[in-house]
Amino acid sequence: MPTRIVSQDYEVGSRLDHFGLTAGEFIEVAKRAVAAKASFVLNFPLNAAGQLSYIHGTGGLRDTLRLKGWEIDRTGNIEAVYNPKTGMKIVFQNADSACEDARDPKAISDKGPAATRAVDLGQKNLFPEFDAEDEQRKSRENASLWYFCVYINGDDVRAELSFPKSIEEKQFKEFNERIYIIKPGEWASIMPKKDDDETPAQDFEINVTRKK
Repeated sequence: MPTRIVSQDYEVGSRLDHFGLTAGEFIEVAKRAVAAKASFVLNFPLNAAGQLSYIHGTGGLRDTLRLKGWEIDRTGNIEAVYNPKTGMKIVFQNADSACEDARDPKAISDKGPAATRAVDLGQKNLFPEFDAEDEQRKSRENASLWYFCVYINGDDVRAELSFPKSIEEKQFKEFNERIYIIKPGEWASIMPKKDDDETPAQDFEINVTRKK
């Protein structure tokens, strides 16, 4: 089956609503990841920028979704957030691209055998639309594994929620579905603008007198 691309705002909202999620929630997670990466300084280890983005992106997902009943999941040493009602997992992923129809995102770091197995097991549930009587048979091991792929390159930030078909040679191999959260050119309108006319917080005069 060809990849299902969900890119129009009304389609994205409707699809995410089916999962009980919103684009705004994912945008806030992306903001945290971007801010964390921006905190990188020269004296940090070279891989710190990506690590900081991953740590705070994962934390952001959990902070948001655990309020909705999702749970921390570390099955197979994969740091994820898991919905026991739908059998859906989401992993934060730094990616080399996002929201390009002709180009699938690739993970910045190689995917290991645990991720390969988890993606394979999740294929039997292509979309997490389960009847109540079927919920008891779902488990963390065969959950559908989605990735929140975030691409950060200076002021160019994009993000999508995607469901890979498989992992081959340590990278994603095609996707069942890609839901565009932050498309090219949208980041500038998402970030808060600084008001040039804003009065400085410390707006008072300091009197300096000569010591006698």
